[in-house]
Amino acid sequence: MEPSPVHISKNIKRIGIINRSQPSDQLKDDTSINSVVAIEEQWLEEKGRSAALTGLFQKLLKDSRFQSVNILDSIPQELMNFEMENDSISWAMINDICNTYDVDAVFSMSFFDTETKVSLKKTSMMQPNLMRVKVKVKAQEITLETLIENGWRIYYPKGKKIIDEFVLNNQIVSTGKGENPWEAYRAIEGRRDTLVKQSKVAGSNYGQRLLPYEDSVERQYYARGSQNLDMAHTFMESGDWQGAFQLWEKELENTNPNIVGRACYNMAVRYEINGDLDKAMEWASKAHSDYNNKNALAYLDKLKYRSSQNQILEKQLSK
Repeated sequence: MEPSPVHISKNIKRIGIINRSQPSDQLKDDTSINSVVAIEEQWLEEKGRSAALTGLFQKLLKDSRFQSVNILDSIPQELMNFEMENDSISWAMINDICNTYDVDAVFSMSFFDTETKVSLKKTSMMQPNLMRVKVKVKAQEITLETLIENGWRIYYPKGKKIIDEFVLNNQIVSTGKGENPWEAYRAIEGRRDTLVKQSKVAGSNYGQRLLPYEDSVERQYYARGSQNLDMAHTFMESGDWQGAFQLWEKELENTNPNIVGRACYNMAVRYEINGDLDKAMEWASKAHSDYNNKNALAYLDKLKYRSSQNQILEKQLSK
């Protein structure tokens, strides 16, 4: 279990969510397929912004640390201009927002942009003829590669601090076939629903950054050097970890110091697997200091980092 990437003060109980993103101008004065896609992009951006805000709102509502969560959609425009030139911030304006709407921190959607690349290629497709028999005919295939970029910031006026700044990216690829580009475009199914759904997921995923999460890590161990280490490797591969641990422990009595160093290293792995980081660090330190195992020092650093992360995690969970 890893601590959340965003550390929220225990004093933050009331959340306000605002939308500072600006619509992009993608319209072109022509009748090409690119212009039609650009018109649709404006619709998608509007719906996508709303979906992303909803996704974050629903995720924060489930967080028991917060007493209230609200989307602030009636803030006067002059109060929304709190980011000045040269990346400076008017904390007075943010403080006004917090005081006016009774919130402790502001979650801001900094931007929401979509960009679509259109590509066409010649292909073929099966289509019924006048006799209702499917025959192969020449066709066009259109591919729309849409990139969604969604930026967020969290402002905490009490500490005059940006708690977090993060950008999420997502790509959606849609294809369709038709006798001409327009028919191929109209043949694309569910693109709007998919993009709006992914936008909502993006907002929810940003809210997830406030929560601890599970992660998997890989560890190396010594599998060669003695008969017991060889056999222990076979046990590990078959899932008999306890059998492998017992064989590693036997090698602590080996007369060859290199093998003992490897056994000490493996014992560190054993205790980390069992969740005892203190013991794991003791064995990794012993492998390095007593038997000059060069790999043990790097492993010890990983264990120390995990231990420090666990301390942060415990503080977060205690809240």
